[in-house]
Amino acid sequence: MTQDKDSTEQKATAARKPPTRSGKAARAIGRPTGKRRIGKELLIEKTAELLRTVPPEKLSLSLAARHARVHLTLFKYYFQDRTRLLVDVARTLSKEIGERVAAIESDTKSAPERLAIRIDAMVDFFLINPFYHRLMVEIIGDETDPLASELISVWMSKTLDIYRSIIDAGVAEGSLKPVDPYFTFLAIMGLCEKFQHASKLIDRGQAPSGETPEQAAARYKGFVIDMILEGVGASPEATARRARRVVNV
Repeated sequence: MTQDKDSTEQKATAARKPPTRSGKAARAIGRPTGKRRIGKELLIEKTAELLRTVPPEKLSLSLAARHARVHLTLFKYYFQDRTRLLVDVARTLSKEIGERVAAIESDTKSAPERLAIRIDAMVDFFLINPFYHRLMVEIIGDETDPLASELISVWMSKTLDIYRSIIDAGVAEGSLKPVDPYFTFLAIMGLCEKFQHASKLIDRGQAPSGETPEQAAARYKGFVIDMILEGVGASPEATARRARRVVNV
């Protein structure tokens, strides 16, 4: 009777112990290697990091999990599917660029200066996140996901409201022409985004001797500011010159 009781207790104790692998406790499914805790924010950060070199259309939950060095089930737990992951990454990046501009921009600056600040910040942002707008386009493609539609709607509405307010202020102060805010945004976005990609097509021998990538980016910012403000500025030459001084390019 005592032997049967001891045997039963030993079996119960063994059942409570975690399974082992090569003498060590097995890693729980979905947990990362190592002792650090992994939360949703870190998975978003790791995915954004991956999207600096991988275009969003090639991203999968499996690829994101391998890059973050966690089990696939952890991504499925937090995001359910690929679209939800992309939406959360896009929302985080949109907040990042918005906060970066807001930290520099203020309503006390002139309208041309505010446009110049946006060009300066956008070129820098796209140098780090070259596939940002491809990410947005990828999200738009999933019309069945309400969160994706909401993100795009809110993002575009807020962006156009900002550009509309800048242009309205510029018209009122006599520094800008009454141009279309949507086309203004598209033009600036396209010009800022293409520097990272298109600059690779140019023969390096055509760049000034000894010029660093940062110096090339600064020259490009100045070129874009001049081109945009000479097009939309009420007094183009003075407007562009003043705006360039604000961003030091």
